[in-house]
Amino acid sequence: MGKAVGREELAGAVGKVLFLKLSAQDKQKLFEKLGDPVDWPAVAQFSRQAVRAPEAARTLSSHYARHLATLNAALEPQMYLGGAQPVIADLACYLALVAIFTAFDDMHKWALCSASRWFDHMQHRFAALLPPPELIPSGPSVPFDRDPPETLPQLCALAPIYQLGGDAAPTGGASGETAGDEAAGDGAAAGGAGKPMSNRKEKKKEKIESKPPKEPKAAVAVNAAPAQSDISKLDIRVGHILSAERHPEADKLYVEKVDVGDAAPRTVVSGLVDYMPADALAGKRAVLLCNLKPAKMKGIESQAMVLAASDDGKTKVELLVPPDAAPVGERIHFEGHAGEPLPPNQVSKKKVWEAVQPELGTSAERVATYAGLPFLTTSGPCTVATITGGTIK
Repeated sequence: MGKAVGREELAGAVGKVLFLKLSAQDKQKLFEKLGDPVDWPAVAQFSRQAVRAPEAARTLSSHYARHLATLNAALEPQMYLGGAQPVIADLACYLALVAIFTAFDDMHKWALCSASRWFDHMQHRFAALLPPPELIPSGPSVPFDRDPPETLPQLCALAPIYQLGGDAAPTGGASGETAGDEAAGDGAAAGGAGKPMSNRKEKKKEKIESKPPKEPKAAVAVNAAPAQSDISKLDIRVGHILSAERHPEADKLYVEKVDVGDAAPRTVVSGLVDYMPADALAGKRAVLLCNLKPAKMKGIESQAMVLAASDDGKTKVELLVPPDAAPVGERIHFEGHAGEPLPPNQVSKKKVWEAVQPELGTSAERVATYAGLPFLTTSGPCTVATITGGTIK
């Protein structure tokens, strides 16, 4: 049996799974025993930021695995997160984990065998509780392999599931050399019919000796680092819009003061007048692109860009919203795309934003994405209010 998990450590892992920053009151509520009837509004509130799509959950597999390991240890000696009886945390966490358990392969499920046992039990118990329709997960029940491997896998030894399923990269070595030799042999047989092999070898040797020696080529690094991806060159941050006013010289523009974690707020000019009133901006948290080259718009310099999603008909526009617990100034990241942002003049010169923008959109779960990968903070993904399948600019 592993080390015992204390209530505070367990609550911390539950918060990470739910993508919520929990107050002392929240923790107390989460570990209340389920009543009859179940407090469904509380369950819905705690699971409101859960990732719903297995595709999105795959990209967060490292995050889930790290905190599920704590849940797994806590569940090893007990049936539920609260002990012998289910608590609100059991239902909230179950809803938050449907997507990742759907995405997990059998090895990950066996590495988290106590959590898997708990989840399988919860999905059958949940169905019997007759939850409100909006909380019922879409799709069939998550399947579990009932035939255990001879040795349970270690979670730390498994590759993140977002790395699985890809085609193996072609490699060199003996097989490549053999193929090359065979090709050369075939060519000689076809082109040298009727000529003795020894004569061809002698002529080839004479030709090589008559040529001046070539300068040696520079060695190519076998394990050269891949080029930095375009999305990692952008500085996308969590921001807080402090104020928003109409531009004095343009009817369709707002001028906002925005805190993006710098020493002083930035001035941002946005063309959002036709889509939302000023009070829908002022005081709101938002997502901003912060390393575009500053540009004057009707005489006022804009020092960043507020990112917003629009529907296909461009009749509706909504701000990208970071999780409540994400700190202002935190840089948005994308799984598998590490790298420091470029300075604004380089972003402009290399047209990085123009290359990235067509790959930005919103998923069916209202999550902001780049090429299918969610906009991530340490507290969870960025979302929009209602727009699905939209574009982001």
